[in-house]
Amino acid sequence: MSMNFSEYRARAGEWVSARKKELVLGGIIFIVSSLSFGLGYLANREFNRAPIVIEKCSQ
Repeated sequence: MSMNFSEYRARAGEWVSARKKELVLGGIIFIVSSLSFGLGYLANREFNRAPIVIEKCSQ
């Protein structure tokens, strides 16, 4: 059962057409989550504070 390229392309096109709403929604979710992660990462870099250093034990 070997499919040539044109048959494979036609079946893939039908699959995409049948699931267009789900694919668009998934793409929007991916883009929004990627942007929110990137913006959060950039915002955290601006407020980079010095580490806490313990110099003396309290005994």
